[in-house]
Amino acid sequence: MADKPTRRQSTIHGITTYRRRPVAAGARRGGRPLFRRGSASRAGRMLARWRAALACFGAGVLVLAGALALPLLASSSAAADVDIEARAAAEAALLQSETGGRVRSVAFDVPALSQYPELPTGCESVALTNALIACGFDLRKTEIAENWLPTSDQDFVHAFLGDPASPDGNSCMAPAIASTASAYLDAQRADLEAVDLTGAPFQDVLDEVAAGNPVIAWCTIGLEEPGDYYRTAQVNGRKYRLFTNSHCVVVRGYDLDAGIVLASDSLAGQVAYPLETFAARYYALGAQAVVLRST
Repeated sequence: MADKPTRRQSTIHGITTYRRRPVAAGARRGGRPLFRRGSASRAGRMLARWRAALACFGAGVLVLAGALALPLLASSSAAADVDIEARAAAEAALLQSETGGRVRSVAFDVPALSQYPELPTGCESVALTNALIACGFDLRKTEIAENWLPTSDQDFVHAFLGDPASPDGNSCMAPAIASTASAYLDAQRADLEAVDLTGAPFQDVLDEVAAGNPVIAWCTIGLEEPGDYYRTAQVNGRKYRLFTNSHCVVVRGYDLDAGIVLASDSLAGQVAYPLETFAARYYALGAQAVVLRST
């Protein structure tokens, strides 16, 4: 998680005001005070002092506004984090306590090809490759990244930002992987489709897995708390954020009684992740997922 902004404190100093000094009452013209000799220069100095005082006051107001706003922003961010954790905890508890028709445990084979050394920042393309291999396709690890995944130097929602073969590459979002998967499946004339589930509750991800469908899901490396996000995009009313430690895996199973999610991870291999933590990271990364399923 990004560090919360620290509170900034400021003090507004008192302002000294200056009055013009009129001459004695007998030296008035038309009832209006006359100023002493040199009053023009004195008036100029006083005007300058007034302007300086007002400038200090204005700056103080801005600093005070900033001091008040930053804690509010921090509180808003913290509240959002609490909401995500609470939602994940509540959903995990509900899933584990259900005694109805939900499948309690499922697992199927999905390879966990490592993204290294060829694709150091290409977890998304490797996750798609692992899912496609699980569906029966014969693919080289780099084939999707080299021949199918679009790249861009600006767009990270519909394309990969940078080069997944470079350590300086970035990431891409679910729309990029969904469209890449669709293009590949169409070219193979497969009876499969790629569906962008982004925004769906985590239980929908598990329902797809229970049906035997591999789900590519966005989380963080090692399920660590989300790092700083350094770029945002608004597409079709949905906000996408690019985090420093975002990651992408294939969900291939789960066990509600054990409270785990089974994932094929291009960094960690075959992993069992805590259900509640995985759900929290799923929501923190924008509830992004792409499923491969029969048409």
